[in-house]
Amino acid sequence: MKFLAPALLFLLVIGGNAQAQEAPSRPDPLVIGVFERPPYATRTNDGAWLGLAVDLWRLTAEAEGWAYEFRDVEGGEVADALARNRIHAALAVDATPEAEARLDFTHPLHTATMGVATQQRSMVLNVAQGFLTWQFLRLVLGISVLLLAVGALMWLLERRRNDGQFSKSPLRGLGDGFWWAGVTLTTIGYGDKAPITLSGRVVAMLWMLSGLAISAALTAAVVSLTDMRQSVQLPERFHEQRVGVVEGTTSASFLEAEGVDLRRYLSVAEALRAMQAGEVDTVAAAGPVLQTTISESGAFDTQVRRTELDPHYVSIALPEDSPLREPLNRALLTRLTSESGWNLVQRYLPE
Repeated sequence: MKFLAPALLFLLVIGGNAQAQEAPSRPDPLVIGVFERPPYATRTNDGAWLGLAVDLWRLTAEAEGWAYEFRDVEGGEVADALARNRIHAALAVDATPEAEARLDFTHPLHTATMGVATQQRSMVLNVAQGFLTWQFLRLVLGISVLLLAVGALMWLLERRRNDGQFSKSPLRGLGDGFWWAGVTLTTIGYGDKAPITLSGRVVAMLWMLSGLAISAALTAAVVSLTDMRQSVQLPERFHEQRVGVVEGTTSASFLEAEGVDLRRYLSVAEALRAMQAGEVDTVAAAGPVLQTTISESGAFDTQVRRTELDPHYVSIALPEDSPLREPLNRALLTRLTSESGWNLVQRYLPE
């Protein structure tokens, strides 16, 4: 028994040393790479970093008691800087299958979709362009055929007893019926023509009730045709445009796979300047990044349309097998599911 205590003590010491050797150490301080990507990370005039990812990191690091320092990196150099251990994490990087082959990622900080920026044109020009489309012509032809059919029916019912308003002449009578159907559909109702027969009044009442729904649908169709919001929902709509993208982003990869004519730039701000100069027709990037960059630059003549295209995760990048991944994931989940984390997201991404 007298040898048992020393033996147990020896085993505990050996076991403790083995666990210490197996447990990876966390660098102190942590070097966090940051590059300009509003609203996730942006530099103020006095050199300080702000943004959703930056502030979320600060909250997390302070709660966990981690010492850290920010280091500037270029967006295209993040993978190399992590691989060479120049930085221990990078804010805020798109988690893509290609990047996952070289890096590890934390839980997503935000899910973004692609936005499309265009030069804002006058409402009159938008309406005029909407009217000069094949879709609008088909709409007009369809309504015209419907008006002619209803007008012809009204003329057949009224021509004998009401020839003063609906001429017995087929050509003039059909014109009278077409006119009556049109003014009744649009609820103008001049009163210059009105049915007097029982069957004519029944048809007129049915047409007026149906006209309420037809008029509403017609209004919605016209608004849709004269509004450019629908034009960015389908990738094929980009095929007749020169689209500016940021090199290495998920938007660039997505549109390249769709065969879109792309012009590549180093930043969203540079791509927007190219659009202002007429080098490209539109700029495609993550919606929040586009919107924030435009707001900060004061480009009020530029509008952003959100799409459902190219959904992707914005995350924190780490080297492969980083000891920081598990504790950082737990800490991030704690922050993101707290009231302070939710308020932080709402402050930078209020939509």
